[in-house]
Amino acid sequence: MDNESLYRLTSIARPLEPIYPTNKAVLLLMPAAGILAATIAVLRGGSTLDIFSVGLSAVGAVFGAWALGRELAPDYNAAAFIGMALAFVVALVVPSPSLLLVFLTLFLVRIVNRTVGLPAQVSDSVAVTLLVAWAVYSLENPLLGLVAGAAFGLDALLANPQRRQLGFAAVCLVVSTGWIGQHGVVITHTTTLTVLTKWLVAIVSVGFFVAVFRTSAPRSASDATGELLTRQRVQAGMLIGWLVAVLSLGSGVYTAGFVWAAIAGVPLGRWR
Repeated sequence: MDNESLYRLTSIARPLEPIYPTNKAVLLLMPAAGILAATIAVLRGGSTLDIFSVGLSAVGAVFGAWALGRELAPDYNAAAFIGMALAFVVALVVPSPSLLLVFLTLFLVRIVNRTVGLPAQVSDSVAVTLLVAWAVYSLENPLLGLVAGAAFGLDALLANPQRRQLGFAAVCLVVSTGWIGQHGVVITHTTTLTVLTKWLVAIVSVGFFVAVFRTSAPRSASDATGELLTRQRVQAGMLIGWLVAVLSLGSGVYTAGFVWAAIAGVPLGRWR
């Protein structure tokens, strides 16, 4: 399928075309990460299921973190690759980080910053809303619905607004309200943060916010239209990514490990 046909179907998919050196590197690093992670699992004496799971998680982690890093810092390729490397480490040492969460974050950010260049189609918004509902109920975190609502709301209010997104924002809020109505306001998997974790979250957040406010007019062009991205939308997308990471801490400190890896790559990639 050519890109033109793809963009008629969806406005939030970005094909990984191997003609670009960075994309070719990702296509090579993904299977390498899976093989290396699976080999480490074998050396640790893991079961066949563990070996397969670790390898698959590593592949998803490196791609997801790289793709999210490209959205958070469109002008800085290094940021995405640093986030990719950190996500691979997370896949090896952190218990059960969520792949669902990193891809949900990716699509929410992409709806806001419009790196493809086109506003989200109705089918895109429906699919992302379903992902939001899945994440809220599977991770038992209604706060994700609030962040998603904010993302849809921003898309409806920023430059070249897509007003119908207000309806999807409302649906996300209803999803969160429904979960709270069934389970109460307490997030069941709250994990007490260690002092080290608090410091890491604080340091990464400060570095990331410096990157947000230092973001100038983007040099990167959108995929479908060739128009330059807008600073306001890129910054808004960055804030949505950070909010997902922070508000996921209540689902367990490790749940958003891949998202935090991508976020940490942004300040490191900008001032390498």
